[in-house]
Amino acid sequence: MRIVIFLIIISTLSCSRNDVGNYSSISIDKATELLESEDAIILDVRTKEEVLKGYINDATFIDYYSNDFKKKLNLIDKKKTIYVYCKSGGRSSKASETISQMGFANVYNLEGGFMRWKLNEMPFNVDSTSKQVLNTNVISQSDIDSILLSNSKVLLCISTQWCLPCKKMEPIINRIDLDLKDNIHVLKLDPDYNPLIIKKYNILSLPTFVLYKDNLEVWRKNGIIAYDDLVNNLTYHN
Repeated sequence: MRIVIFLIIISTLSCSRNDVGNYSSISIDKATELLESEDAIILDVRTKEEVLKGYINDATFIDYYSNDFKKKLNLIDKKKTIYVYCKSGGRSSKASETISQMGFANVYNLEGGFMRWKLNEMPFNVDSTSKQVLNTNVISQSDIDSILLSNSKVLLCISTQWCLPCKKMEPIINRIDLDLKDNIHVLKLDPDYNPLIIKKYNILSLPTFVLYKDNLEVWRKNGIIAYDDLVNNLTYHN
């Protein structure tokens, strides 16, 4: 009897935890409950064409087949819980294995992917993610240096189009740009279009906000920050 019970326990564990990669598979129903209570990243690893046909609300988009898949993953906070999905579960399993091997502690593969999500009649968006593009431009390092030199205070806002925390910070940064325009120059930079800034400004995760005063860094913050807290930090360094 003890042997049978032991085998049942082993079988149950193998269904939920992958032996190759240190990640778990989770059902859509269970994931939905967790997503409502956790500060987590929902990672969509499908192609842009697939995403345009629909995606889970508040998803972060990194194409599993892109050459910079791992590079972009390295800009995500490894302390975050990550739920990975693709069309039906194949790519997300491979992606989850890769992600867990990169040092992410809590990685979950959504069983059945976006197809099962839709079959379960879960909420999703059907529109172009291009509508969510931040107001960023390709800018040379010499132009960045010129802005830092010609303005007393400059806030570098380093974010991307595929990063959910970046999207959440967009309205806050736009408000800062409007409210503090007389005192601070807000410069938005996207490492997808300005890849050298990652090394230049020692960017470890996205979004990152760096305040320069008289061309010297005086303050830095990674991740989401409330409007009032951001204003207090920006105005403190006068």
